[in-house]
Amino acid sequence: MEIKSKDSAKLFETFFDASNQKNPRVQMGVITLMPGEKKPESGYARHQQDEYSYVVAGEAHTILEDGSDLVGQPGDAQLIEAGEGHINYNDGSEPATVVWFLVER
Repeated sequence: MEIKSKDSAKLFETFFDASNQKNPRVQMGVITLMPGEKKPESGYARHQQDEYSYVVAGEAHTILEDGSDLVGQPGDAQLIEAGEGHINYNDGSEPATVVWFLVER
């Protein structure tokens, strides 16, 4: 399934979730952040599940609530624990593509 965000031209695609696979505790998808794009645009994203991500292309930043700036480049993986607020952004000149998994403990 492909979903275009209603507030900009970002591409967000969910591959697997409870609607199309038997394990409702796991979701998988991909997001492409365009140069200059930040998600969410205000506040912090927060999930009830652990978020595992893998950078496929470009450079993607993850800012945690404590101010840490995790910089992911192609081949890098991250873990954001359940409930941890975070912002993702791309300050580079190329799109950043990240595969993500939300996994309930």
